[in-house]
Amino acid sequence: MRACIVALCALSLTALACAQDPPNLLTNPSAEELTADGFAAGWSGGEFGKPGQNVTTDTTVAHSGRNSLRVGIGAGSFVTCRAAAVPAKPSTKYYLTWWVKTRGMERARAYVWLQTNKAQRVVGEDSQFGTTDWTLFIREYTTTAEETSLAPVLTTQDSGGAAEACAWFDDLGLYEGALPADLAARYREYLRQTQGVAETAVVLRRTADLTLWSDDLAARVYREDGVPGYAKPVPAAQLSAARGEQNYLQVVVTPKSDLTGVTLRPGDLKGPGVIPAAQVQWWPIGYVNIQQAHRQTTRRGWTPDPLLSPGPVTAPGGQNTPFLIGVTVPREAKPGQYAGQVAVMAGETKIGSVPLAVTVRGFTLPRDPTFRTLITYSAGSFRPWDKRPLPEIEQDVCRVLYAHGIRGNGATVSVAAQLVDGKVVCDFTAFDAKVAWNLNELGFNAFFLGPCFGGGTSEGWEKHSKWLGMEPLSEDFNRHFPDYMRQVAAHLREKGWLDKAYLYLWDEPEPDYFDKVVALQKLALQGDPGFKVWETTSPNHQAFWGVVKAWSVPFGRPHFTEETVELRRQAGDEIWVYNIPASLEIPAQKHRLWFWQAARYGAIGAQLWNVSFYNKIDPWENPTPVPWVTGRHQESLYVYDAGEAIMIYPNRAGGAPLPSLRLKLLQKGLDDFEYLTILQHRLEQQARQRQAADPQATARQKMRELASQLVLDLGKYNLDAAALARVRTEVARQIEKLPE
Repeated sequence: MRACIVALCALSLTALACAQDPPNLLTNPSAEELTADGFAAGWSGGEFGKPGQNVTTDTTVAHSGRNSLRVGIGAGSFVTCRAAAVPAKPSTKYYLTWWVKTRGMERARAYVWLQTNKAQRVVGEDSQFGTTDWTLFIREYTTTAEETSLAPVLTTQDSGGAAEACAWFDDLGLYEGALPADLAARYREYLRQTQGVAETAVVLRRTADLTLWSDDLAARVYREDGVPGYAKPVPAAQLSAARGEQNYLQVVVTPKSDLTGVTLRPGDLKGPGVIPAAQVQWWPIGYVNIQQAHRQTTRRGWTPDPLLSPGPVTAPGGQNTPFLIGVTVPREAKPGQYAGQVAVMAGETKIGSVPLAVTVRGFTLPRDPTFRTLITYSAGSFRPWDKRPLPEIEQDVCRVLYAHGIRGNGATVSVAAQLVDGKVVCDFTAFDAKVAWNLNELGFNAFFLGPCFGGGTSEGWEKHSKWLGMEPLSEDFNRHFPDYMRQVAAHLREKGWLDKAYLYLWDEPEPDYFDKVVALQKLALQGDPGFKVWETTSPNHQAFWGVVKAWSVPFGRPHFTEETVELRRQAGDEIWVYNIPASLEIPAQKHRLWFWQAARYGAIGAQLWNVSFYNKIDPWENPTPVPWVTGRHQESLYVYDAGEAIMIYPNRAGGAPLPSLRLKLLQKGLDDFEYLTILQHRLEQQARQRQAADPQATARQKMRELASQLVLDLGKYNLDAAALARVRTEVARQIEKLPE
């Protein structure tokens, strides 16, 4: 009898759970019901899909049941398959789920978007590339106040893939408000790994009047959130760093009542030696007000990011006041465990202390990062807040970038020239002053050389700029421009700067005028074949082969294709990647793991197009740049993420610009790349001693295996903070086991 009761209870619980699962709103979500002509009932092709031709019901491939929807590719275009629209409630959250399998889509992608009664809606980073088995995607979408219907649209987009490439879709779901229990569990794991949702906060001291707690560099500590409920007490905040490395943690003051004049006062860290208190820096963390966001899931309101100059701040009662602490390990420090305190002061009264425990690793980072960077900025962007001469502002910007591991000036510089009696006469005065300061005084190792004639805004060749009043590729231009470039190259050779100059004549060219850009680049090489021609494009575009020597490859599929990248690498070209993440709307850990991706795929450097793009905004009050008009006929808008291309802030109190938490994450990404590089070099030495057939390939493969634990594929990461800590520790331990 008892067994029967238990069984009945189990059945009741199961029935209750099933009853609570929300229904799938889609009609024929698994393509099991077919029309008389054999196509999935309730599905249609739309503008780009032709049922029975490039969109079919496949009765031989399925994730479940008997059928799936097979979507082919269209040469250089889209193919779509649309579900029947379902009624939707305004201002309501929905969950969209689908399974997809792909074949031969190295240069094409498969994804799903939503057609509403108002617009086409993208539901997140959901593209599938290459040849893959069945993969589950789960995304959120909240309808606007005017939206009353939703229809998922299965889509492929081709950019030169094989004709037989295709994608299969099956078992789609659209749920209002919640997911079924099994999918909800999968979604929680997805958020942890892909959105960086992690429980990293720890409590350092708790009294009735004050809580001191700590969190990871990648955490976003909002003022109003209070102390996380999961945060557990620990004896000390933990850090680990190599010699010559600066590592960071956040410390948060959460008082019951208002505190004024709050500062931090570091002490020495003691262990096998001493890390002096002067090596422990701190910054109050400032906030910017996200009012407009590009991504629907972005949290709006006051968001932590700028790092303020060290000084007293007010800590309001019942709110979080975060600080960033950075510990720089001296290059001569002995490895081992160090401990010390950072006093928390309110005026001259000590109100608490932060216990620090620092592990010093048994290897040293180089003074200049191995991974190279070219980062653009605009000194003029700071003019509303800083009235100093632009060269002074520019030098301060470069100092901030240098302090965070940047060694390349991405603000393109050109040599002034004029025509005198039909000959080109160059004036190197201003050019030399700028470049000499960057290379000789600051220690940069790369700069962009102009003139840059256009591109970057999809405006076509027609929007090019002139040079000395001449149209590019005109008869006069073709006669004079090679001589100009000859003089520039001769000057750079004399100065010893030619190998540091990257000739950036055009940005992001489009296929219909590749020939003109190549002709422009060849004219420069007529002046001197030793120029390193730079281009922001994919090596898939063979028009640039043999001309471009430094590729800034958009770092995602289908632009970054391993086969063509490797062909150009073997030809002696440099492989850089583009664009370093710079947005407040992406998971913070991506700013760092992007550099693990660079290591996994063998890039030598990276480009970021701007760190001070304050387009018609005050970044302190609204960090979302006003959309930029683009297109051949100014018909489009490029809509920016909050904080996109803004990683340093104007100093409203005067003086040098201020860095950000995201810039610190970029710096740690450079350090992580260095860890992987040191390990690869030591593994190569070990492989050589063991007489491996290809020591370099052996070492590279082992390094990539470690990086692959965090970088699952291009653009796909495991963002779990615990995973990053575990893998980074493993890399450090392996380095320490191998001789230098």
